[in-house]
Formats: sequence, structure tokens, C-alpha cells
Amino acid sequence: MIVGDGRKSDWVSAEVIRRKLEKNILLAGRFPVERMPSFYAHADALLVTLKRDPVFSMTIPGKVQSYMMSGIPLLGMLDGEGAEVIRQANAGLVCPAGDSEGLTKIVLEMAGMSSIKRHEIGQNGHRYAETEFDREKLIKKLDEYFVEAIDSYPSKRAAE
Repeated sequence: MIVGDGRKSDWVSAEVIRRKLEKNILLAGRFPVERMPSFYAHADALLVTLKRDPVFSMTIPGKVQSYMMSGIPLLGMLDGEGAEVIRQANAGLVCPAGDSEGLTKIVLEMAGMSSIKRHEIGQNGHRYAETEFDREKLIKKLDEYFVEAIDSYPSKRAAE
């Protein structure tokens, strides 16, 4: 089941028809963000992909954070910080952005895991997200960065 849409949604729909996969793949379309947990609850794994781009490599997509909070294992086809967080948390399997063969490999690897192992991986992500993405902790850390930046900035008086 694919929930949501994106810039390639028309292409994906056409490919499902062309490859006669209508009985295997359901394209559910876009739903409000509030509905997403009800879909997550029925998933064996959640897929997050980003195209290969230096800017995307420097960020952790919001999907990674919400997927990890759900306690469902991730399949990531992305580079940089997002991939590193999934690896660090042992929250799923990762391949490089744009690597369709790598994605096939990790999907098959995840499919071959026991439900107990997938649950364990999902819970790793949940625990990591609770500690690392907690709003209060993130705001406190951001505040500390600002204080450090202000304290290290040369004051006008020091220049006189």
C-alpha cells in the first residue's frame, strides 16, 4: 500500500497498470497527517526516500522522525544525516539515494526477517526518537547553541 502522493505519483500509477500490479499494489492517495498513524499501525515497514542531493543529505526528514516514533521499522533510500540516524538507532535498513537495486535488496532482507525481529527494530527507532527528538530537549539544545554563539561572538566593546 502506498499512502500519499508526490511529484512522481502519476508515473507510479502508470507503472502499476503497465506492469499489471493492481492486485498487489494499492495506491491509497493523500490523507491528512492526523490519519497517518492509523496506516502506520498496519505496516510491516515504512519507506522514506530522498533524491541524491547535498542539501537533502544535511537534513533529517520529518518522515524519519515520525516513522521512528511509530515503532515500525524503516526502509530508507537516502544519504547523509537521515540515513545515519536510521543506522545509529538500528531502526531499519538503508541504501543510498537513487539505488533501486539496493532498495530491492533491503526490502527482501526486511521481508525475510521474523515479525519479532521487525518489532525489535521498530522499538529501537521508537526509543531513539523519544530520547533524541523530544521537543523539550531539542529546544533546550537549540537554546544552548544560541548562547554559545552569542558568548563566542566578539562584542563591540572588545573591539574598542
